[in-house]
Amino acid sequence: MDAVGTSVRGGRQRWFRRLDLAFWVLWAALPVIVWLAYRANTTASASIAASLSPEQAKCAGLVANPLEMSRQGQLLFWTLFSVQLSFFAVLIGILHRMVHRFARGRIFVSETLQGVWWMGIILVIWPFIDLITSNAVAYALHEIGDIKFFLPSYNVDIGTIAGGVFLMALKFVIEHAILLQSDNELTI
Repeated sequence: MDAVGTSVRGGRQRWFRRLDLAFWVLWAALPVIVWLAYRANTTASASIAASLSPEQAKCAGLVANPLEMSRQGQLLFWTLFSVQLSFFAVLIGILHRMVHRFARGRIFVSETLQGVWWMGIILVIWPFIDLITSNAVAYALHEIGDIKFFLPSYNVDIGTIAGGVFLMALKFVIEHAILLQSDNELTI
């Protein structure tokens, strides 16, 4: 291999090592991120309402504060919060494992293809799981009396599903390219 090819490969590996380090920083910052999400979900509606117009303040008063819910309501709310947080943690974990492999020079291996496949599957099914669980928890909170109104959501994130389908197709394209390359090497 020539010097240019070697320097390009080395540059890519350095970039992936830096990205791998960034993922480790993200994992180290995870407790702070979770705390910020917790804080955003428990901010007193009075402090938010103070910065809004009177009409907007009435609407903000409809948003339930999980700290003011019953025990059952808090359990339901924080369970949903944990499920949603786990989704992102799993995706980041799969992506980090892939980047970690890339940093070690192992790009086109079966583990990478499986990671791409699982990320695609998760992205395809997640919007439906999120829709069902969010509506179920909102309905249960309404029945308990912790929220005033239950308006079911029918929003399915089509972009996330499309991204998942793209990743699943990409897995097959890369797999086919690897097979073509190995066949080409055998015929030469």
